[in-house]
Amino acid sequence: MEKFNVLSQALDYIEENLCKGVTPEECAEKCCYSLSNMQKMFRCVFHIGISDYISRRRITKASRELISTDMTVLEIAMKYGYNSHEVFTRAFTRLWGVTPAAFRKKSGFSEIFPRLGRSEKLYDGKGNELMDGKVRFDVSHLYDFICERRGKYAVCFDLCRLMVINDTYGSAAGDIAIAECLRRIDSVADDNMLLIRIGGDEFVLITDSDDRSAAEKIEESVLAMNKGTVKSGGKEFEVSMRSGLAVIPEKGNIRYNELFDSFIRTPRCFEE
Repeated sequence: MEKFNVLSQALDYIEENLCKGVTPEECAEKCCYSLSNMQKMFRCVFHIGISDYISRRRITKASRELISTDMTVLEIAMKYGYNSHEVFTRAFTRLWGVTPAAFRKKSGFSEIFPRLGRSEKLYDGKGNELMDGKVRFDVSHLYDFICERRGKYAVCFDLCRLMVINDTYGSAAGDIAIAECLRRIDSVADDNMLLIRIGGDEFVLITDSDDRSAAEKIEESVLAMNKGTVKSGGKEFEVSMRSGLAVIPEKGNIRYNELFDSFIRTPRCFEE
């Protein structure tokens, strides 16, 4: 329980200080934990280093401001602690695969790396189960919106072979593959739908339709882009997804964790 509380406190502190130059050292000090132990525990549970997580959260926040404000790229870069346009552009392009200027012109989706979610389980160094080890994002602020879509279809997607992409081409390639999946789904979504990244390689598109054929059409349109290629580090590789359909319960209580667990499981019932 102590480790759970430390990680929860760390996530809160990072989120509250993204514009203030938060560092892993400050985070560990705030949580009264040694830096080395904090880094090991954070990576063990969330499969990402603290510095990388902070960087991705900053870029995600900056992405939102690129499409929702008239601030210049430099103003946004400075707000999130980047000391130059060039440094910000490099960090942004590593995650999104496009420059901030190109992103602003074309994109409608910004939440590439939501805040990491709290979990009820955790594994300690001896293998005792305290967290479940599965990367999940905290999108609980969308719960009310989802409840308003009772009886509507959710189209669930899962990026195929992300671990293979990471191992073969590097983690930067994995980031580009995730961004490509989100771009494909976003390209077929309309303004009344909500696209969410709910896990490391899982995504869900909440529709406003109770028509199964309409949901299947969305699913087919996205899967038609399978085997399309992207480039990272001068190397080209295929990106494909699998998918499945879920329906948001029409009656009864909607339990947040159970609903999102079902979204994550759904594509795995429909192998390629």
